[in-house]
This record gives sequence, C-alpha cells and structure tokens, in this order.
Amino acid sequence: MSRGEEDGQRATSAGRRASLEGLTGLRGELKSDRVAAELERRILSGQLEPGERLPTESELCELLGVSRSVIRDAIRSLVARGLVTVRQGHGMTVAAPSEAVFVEALLILLARSDLRMADVADARATIETRLVPLAAQSGTEVDWKHLEAVFTAFADAVDASQWDAARETHLEFHLGLLRALHQPALELLLRPMTEVILISSAPPRLTAREDWEVETHRPILDALKARDPAAVEQAMADHFAATRDPRRYETFRARPFRDVFTEVPWARP
Repeated sequence: MSRGEEDGQRATSAGRRASLEGLTGLRGELKSDRVAAELERRILSGQLEPGERLPTESELCELLGVSRSVIRDAIRSLVARGLVTVRQGHGMTVAAPSEAVFVEALLILLARSDLRMADVADARATIETRLVPLAAQSGTEVDWKHLEAVFTAFADAVDASQWDAARETHLEFHLGLLRALHQPALELLLRPMTEVILISSAPPRLTAREDWEVETHRPILDALKARDPAAVEQAMADHFAATRDPRRYETFRARPFRDVFTEVPWARP
C-alpha cells in the first residue's frame, strides 16, 4: 500500500470517528441499548446521513471502550429498526429512509391477531370512505388524469384476463385516491395500506372478471372530477358494499387474516 493510500485510509477512519464525537465522553457507561440509542439519535437528527459509513466494529469498540458483543447487539437493534444496513465487504452504513420495517411490523401484528378478513377489509373501507371525499377539494387535474389512465388500464387488464396487471393497476387506483389528498404526513402514516389493499382486495376468484368490481370504480372518479364530496362518499360506500356480497365474499370474509396473508405470494413485504 502506498503512503497516499495509507493517508487516505487514516483520513476516512478519522472522518467516521468524528461523526461520533461526544460518545467518547461516555466511555465505560455504555451498554448495547445506550449505544443503540445514541446512534439512533444521531441518525434521526441528521448528524449521520443516509449512506454514511459508520466506524468499523473494532473502531467502535476502541472509541467507546466496550466489547464487540455490545457493539454487535446495538447494531442488530438498529438493523431491525431499519436505521442501519450491514453488507459484507461494505461495512455498516446509515440506511436510507424506508417504510419497509413499519409495513412488515403492522402486517405481522395483524397476522398474529385473531382478526378475520372482514375485520381488516372493513377497517380499510372506513379509512378510504372517510378520507377520499376530501380529495374532491384537494385533488388536481393532474390527479384526475392519472386516475383516468390507471382506471382505463385496470379495465383493459381485466378484459384481457391479464391478472397481474389488473392487480397492479387496481392497487395504483386506490393509492392514487389517497395521494390526491396531498397530505404528505398522512401519506407516510398510510404507507402500510399498500399491503393491506393488496390482501383485502384480492377477488374471491382471481380469474373471474366480475369479481374485480371494475364498474364500481368509475363513479368514484366521476364524483372526484365533479368535486362533489358527498357523491364521492356515496360512490366509495357503494364500491365497498359490493365487496360484502355474501354470495361471493362470505367465505373470503370469514377467513383469518393470517391464512390469507401467508397464502397470497404478492402480499409479503
């Protein structure tokens, strides 16, 4: 290794250490939960930015005066919370913001409950029926054009028996309704709805055109474009009422959520 390369490595190591300045004052007091809490605070505050390399395991041990087991436990905790990634040959880096951990935690919680598909589907219906009418005021012409294109693609996919495309465009239609609210914080909070919609809207018969309820989506879009919140709410209520038809949905709605979650391959995060 050349002198320049050695100097570069020392500078990189010094930079990583500098990002944890202040922790050294806690030497001897740190346990894994405290190490994790301090690193988490720096990540959430922006002191440690997405993609930034953390000091190596041995550097952290030396810097903080703790054992490797303490560091490993702390890093495992941060990885589980989606704050740090560990890759062979790349070390430890601050993870980019992602809803994946949040989504998976919610789905696992639902899967370990005693809830039936009816419970989950009705909760989703309540959320959408109450929120989507607000989009009649907040939505833009760009939103309506996007929803129009998605609805057309959805209808065409069902007519052509292209079931994967039908599932994707159906999901995008419902997500587009929520995005038309233009409330970024609410959109973040509702991110797990992506998977809930995928699971709860699976037709009883995946290859039966009538079970995709295509015709109940058009009135929703028409009412939004007319900027009529009452009509939007009624259209949403009618849409979800169709998915409660006991002749087709009784068996599906009675099933435990966990069974459907573990059986539907595209539902897994």
